Amino acid sequence: MQNPHVKYLKTKKGYFYLFYYEQGNIFCRSFSYDGWTVPQKIAERVAPVFSLCQYEDVAYLLYSGGEGQLYLASSSDFSKWEHRPMMRGTQNTDHTKFFLLPSEDAFHIIYHLPTESTNVDSLVYTVFRNGQWEKPYQIDRFMPMQKTPFLARRLSREHIILYYRTGRNVLSAREMLLTPYTMGSVTPLIQTPSPYTDVSIVNDNEKIHMLYIVRGMFRTQVVYQYKRTSAISTPRVLWEDTNCDNCLAFLENGKVILMWTANGHPMRCTSENGGASFGPVERYMEKFPGYCLKGELLGAQDDSLNAAECYGNAQHGFLPAVFTPSPLPRPKAEEKRPIPQPDYSKAYTALQDAHKKQMEELSALLAQRSDEVAAVNARWKAQVEKMEAELAALRKENETLRNKQTTAPTTLLPQINDTKKDA
Repeated sequence: MQNPHVKYLKTKKGYFYLFYYEQGNIFCRSFSYDGWTVPQKIAERVAPVFSLCQYEDVAYLLYSGGEGQLYLASSSDFSKWEHRPMMRGTQNTDHTKFFLLPSEDAFHIIYHLPTESTNVDSLVYTVFRNGQWEKPYQIDRFMPMQKTPFLARRLSREHIILYYRTGRNVLSAREMLLTPYTMGSVTPLIQTPSPYTDVSIVNDNEKIHMLYIVRGMFRTQVVYQYKRTSAISTPRVLWEDTNCDNCLAFLENGKVILMWTANGHPMRCTSENGGASFGPVERYMEKFPGYCLKGELLGAQDDSLNAAECYGNAQHGFLPAVFTPSPLPRPKAEEKRPIPQPDYSKAYTALQDAHKKQMEELSALLAQRSDEVAAVNARWKAQVEKMEAELAALRKENETLRNKQTTAPTTLLPQINDTKKDA
């Protein structure tokens, strides 16, 4: 399911923006020619859930202060944001999901409220026009899904479609016109015997493509279906494993591409004919986040990429994966700034002078070192000669002592012999 704290925005020119909630603040990052920019704090001390959209050239961010306080931030350049309060109430809105739809003169908002029944909420539509809230309308009662209670997507300027659970294992769709306010009927899309744990839906001009995961007692199945006008295709089981998650359906260059993770490994399956048939399931071999999440993707509805969700890396700042963003252009001031041309003749002359000065310094240092070495050699030579003279004197003295020791016993022998004769 989508993580309600992370959202991605793709502009008409292909630029990517990342919005996320962290530690009570909402941050924004953009992909530029130097990579992802540093996080910019947009709002602080807010509730985790927020809504993001872009109308014309203005981006809008609807967030809650927690106790029924709603604020709207707007920006035309994603750097300077203007904030204004929209509602001050007493009801806790920490986990309320809002779907914001700006128009020329109003802000259309869809949200949910708890009812008297457990696990049953009320889906509500209202309009904020000329600084005033109009009467809210109850769209339907539904059973909220995990993380993201309901899904919504804008199909055109005044046309939207809602996806929500009308039963425990039943996902339904309901179309709606903003002006004039017209509510379509409820159409069941997915009905499964076991609970579905994840779902990804993408719309094109002809079909609604649905990829979902059904968790049984021992196995999980990855299933694909599509809806064309009033007909719904037979469920097609693409994969079966012990643990599947993070399913993602999107259209890229006319192809229907389905992805999911099986035991943490990314898998991919492609259809060349609009979902009528699929090629073999293959292991996705490109770079993929180790801890993957899904966030809502807005503004991706062109021919090259049509998607309502985006993979993100939960370990590296929620940066997007699989989809390649286009970098922001360089600032105009930086583009027009003339590049200085170096004067190579002056540089060469300066380099020669530097080398000459360095050689002179080295020569002077070498001469100084030569004199020092010569003086040291002379001192060593004098010390060696002195030591050799002292050693010669010691040898001579030693020789004299040795000669004395040799002659002394010879003179004493006659005296000893004479003494014996006298005795």
